[in-house]
Amino acid sequence: MAVFLLGERPAYAYIDPGTGSLIYQTALTLLLGLGLVLRQSRQSIVRFVKRLGGSRDTAPEQPPTDLS
Repeated sequence: MAVFLLGERPAYAYIDPGTGSLIYQTALTLLLGLGLVLRQSRQSIVRFVKRLGGSRDTAPEQPPTDLS
């Protein structure tokens, strides 16, 4: 590994700003999408475990009402 690091040569490569922006947008989209998937799957798993545990509260969750 050290041979590769010590003997490196210049790449003479160019990445234009559009490519950098595309990489940034792709990374951000992947992170946000992964967060959404994990949140949704966590809620599904929690509901499944509650059903397995024989929870006595079988009524569906009611969304909070807006009193204003």
